[in-house]
Amino acid sequence: MGIDVQQPLFFLLAIPALLVVVHWWRTQRQMPTSRKALIASLRSAVFLLLILVLAGVQLLFPVQEKTVVFVVDQSASMKDDPRLEAFMREAVSQKRPNDRYAVVVVGSTAAVDQPFTIRNEVQQIGVEVNRHASNLADGIRLAAAMVPSNARGKVVLLSDGIETHGDAGKETRLVTERGIPVEAVSFQQPQGDEVLLSSVQVPQQLYAGEEFSIRVDVESSTATPATLRLYEGNREAGRLQVQLDKGRNQFLFSETAMEEGFHRYRVEVEAVRDTVQANNTGSAFTQVAGVPAVMVVEGTPGAADNLVSALAAGNMRVEPTDLALLPKELDGYKQYAAIVLANVSATQMAEADMERIRTAVRDLGIGLIMTGGSESFGMGGWFQTPIEEALPVHMDLRGKEELPSLGLQLVIDKSGSMSGGGMGVDKMELAKEAAIRATMMLQPQDQIGVIAFDGTPWEVVAPQNVTDLPSIHQSIGRIVADGGTDIYPALEMGYGRVAKMNAQRKHVILLTDGHSGLEDNYEALLQRMVNESVTVSTVAVGDDADTQLMEAIAEWGNGRYYHAEDVGSLPTIFSKETALASRTFIVEKPQIPERTGAGLWPALRESIPPLRAYVATTPKQTAEVSLVSADDDPILARWQYGLGRAVAWTSDLEGKWAPDWVSWGGMSRLWNEIIAWSLPQIESGTWKTQTSVDNGKGKVTVTVPTGVNMPQELDATVVNQQMERELIRLKPIAPGVWEGEFPAAEPGSYLIQITEKANGQVIAGQTTGLTVAYSPEYAMPKDGEQVLKSWLEAGEGALLTAPAEVFSRELPPKWETQPIGEWLLMLAALLWPLDVAARRLQLPERWWTRFMPGKQRARQSEARSDQQSVLAKLQQKRGSQQPSFVERERLDPLRQAETATTRTQTAASGKKSSQAEQVEKQPEPQEQADETLNRLLAAKKRKNRP
Repeated sequence: MGIDVQQPLFFLLAIPALLVVVHWWRTQRQMPTSRKALIASLRSAVFLLLILVLAGVQLLFPVQEKTVVFVVDQSASMKDDPRLEAFMREAVSQKRPNDRYAVVVVGSTAAVDQPFTIRNEVQQIGVEVNRHASNLADGIRLAAAMVPSNARGKVVLLSDGIETHGDAGKETRLVTERGIPVEAVSFQQPQGDEVLLSSVQVPQQLYAGEEFSIRVDVESSTATPATLRLYEGNREAGRLQVQLDKGRNQFLFSETAMEEGFHRYRVEVEAVRDTVQANNTGSAFTQVAGVPAVMVVEGTPGAADNLVSALAAGNMRVEPTDLALLPKELDGYKQYAAIVLANVSATQMAEADMERIRTAVRDLGIGLIMTGGSESFGMGGWFQTPIEEALPVHMDLRGKEELPSLGLQLVIDKSGSMSGGGMGVDKMELAKEAAIRATMMLQPQDQIGVIAFDGTPWEVVAPQNVTDLPSIHQSIGRIVADGGTDIYPALEMGYGRVAKMNAQRKHVILLTDGHSGLEDNYEALLQRMVNESVTVSTVAVGDDADTQLMEAIAEWGNGRYYHAEDVGSLPTIFSKETALASRTFIVEKPQIPERTGAGLWPALRESIPPLRAYVATTPKQTAEVSLVSADDDPILARWQYGLGRAVAWTSDLEGKWAPDWVSWGGMSRLWNEIIAWSLPQIESGTWKTQTSVDNGKGKVTVTVPTGVNMPQELDATVVNQQMERELIRLKPIAPGVWEGEFPAAEPGSYLIQITEKANGQVIAGQTTGLTVAYSPEYAMPKDGEQVLKSWLEAGEGALLTAPAEVFSRELPPKWETQPIGEWLLMLAALLWPLDVAARRLQLPERWWTRFMPGKQRARQSEARSDQQSVLAKLQQKRGSQQPSFVERERLDPLRQAETATTRTQTAASGKKSSQAEQVEKQPEPQEQADETLNRLLAAKKRKNRP
């Protein structure tokens, strides 16, 4: 055991404390010495205890147990090696009972799989990490941070020594400097002949009809025959039979750019002798200049025929596209300059397709136009979707108190089957989101009620006006899937609730994913509901739902039936159904739209025809509304969204709502102007751009040609396959050369939009891309064991070979501290009342002497000296002055007493006494002196009396 002082400078307070005690001693002249000594001792002890507390005095005990953190490499190169867990189990089985261990797993990031424990059993690794990279430095850093400062701890790395991120060697040195040893166990993986495609290079910009070359770099650890295949998109464009040499090989494909647009070329290598197939693919992008193409998507047949004819008259290339054939990669949209959605319902499009279109507009500068119809805008369920975010109008109606009120009753299945959905989707969560989205489309004068059911119905939200949305949403969020399915009682309760609502229109939406448990007379119930002007729509979720019953209920209830095979479409279905139930979104009122003077295209300066109907929307704050209705609803609006532009035309293009516009002579001119306005407006950058990937990092290098003005600012927006975007700032690294980096550990395509800005405005842009065809973990094999040794040598660590070495090797000594400040304060608090008592209590002198036993004899000696001094003075006075007769008479009894005492003492000394009682009766010398003194003092007092 030892003692540790955290703040030794506080010991200097002992000097003023001592001075205080000394000063007090000197000022207390009337107090007996024994009492002063006791008080001074108590105060000194209190001061000392307080100084020890301020100095942070602690007791030190040596730490006996060991603390080990295993860092387990779970990257793809480890190939789920079972030896990792076997090694840890054997090592832990040989530890002492109080030794602790923890487990950290590492991929592209590090995570704690098992916190510290003293158990002798190692659990199976359960934490999932991104296996496409290995950041061993991150794992070592996390493990070292877990080791307490007072623990005898170390880090044990279980890896093949291959890292793609970070600097494990540097981190090992830093951790070792903190007093935490780093050791490692090498788990080398079997290595065979390896062939990998390291890069594919294509010219960044081409012109239609231009011949160009595609360069392919292939690395091989052995000489072997191989086949190279070239694909343009999904079409095979070429094939080469080659002989690979050991080392780096280079091959060329010769191609001709035939089609305009953004193209991706993919190359695959197939070798006779190869071990890993995952690293045999590479891709590159190029842009072929030409006439811009417009993608036109129809929601109903013929919805865009008039638009296609108008654009064809303007020599614009139009490509009608089926909804099922929308590009599933973001780069697929880069082939088009604009996208037109003609009367398309949100229920027809997957959420991922919406996200790709929104990203293409915002980050790639592609134009977006939505035209109206019975399946478009709010009527199509586009409320709170990525497409609504990109458009210049809101799908809901805001500030329209004069609209007819709606009473909406939601009846939602909460049976146990609703907790699943496949592909990581929870049907119950999506159903709750759909209900919440439906409430957000309602106006304050509308009413909402929610019933959830399993075997029995449960009223989640009682019918109420839509004025307290947070409370309503909170109630809906508390629904939990459980139990069976019984539809009839819930539908009957819903009818009872909606019938009492004070609303002009009443509607019920029923959602379920199963079969009802009982046979009931649904038709009679629905007939009563229809008789009271209550309509019912149904949503069958998945293939297990009773689709026949749900379709029949919708037919009997004069509503609509939806079969949601894609669970993700539930929110859009509820939004669409809410809009249809209110029947306020379609405004049928013949009128001539009014020009606002904002964002007018030249064709609108002429006389414009009337229209008969449109879909009501709400313009966004920064939108330019060119045409408005008599009710101030937008008919034609536009705005800038990111790098792209978006336009909303709320009437139709088929001629049902706007037949005069279809026959109007300026129709073709107007739509050509609208499409032209939506096309990318920034100039194409003249820079030369190169992309590459190294050690999990993507790199963009932009070279400005000689003679071109240097950009004020260059940015790059990187979008990966998950539609995650990252804005990076390119920095000059050499004259005319700019560069930036971004994370690129995940395999997939990365689209990169480079923009030049001047005074905050985008003036030029360029699109390029980077494809990470395979994980960096599948790079050419290295000698990982030698790498591990180099790290350990830098940190003076050891390479372990046996599990027993993990807990048997010695570790630097550590001490465990035990603070005692509280105990010292308690002791000081106990001593302080004693100090007060010593100062306040009036006790006989001999009592204070007993509190100081060490000074009792000194006190007695001092008392005898005082008595003898008094006697000597009295005798001297008696000898120098003859007493008077009265004085002699007063002194006679005293003298007689003294004489008697002397005689008694003389007689007693002459006798031989053998009994103990006689010895005990003999007076002590001190007592004799006291008695004599007392008698002399009494005589003196009698003498001085008048």
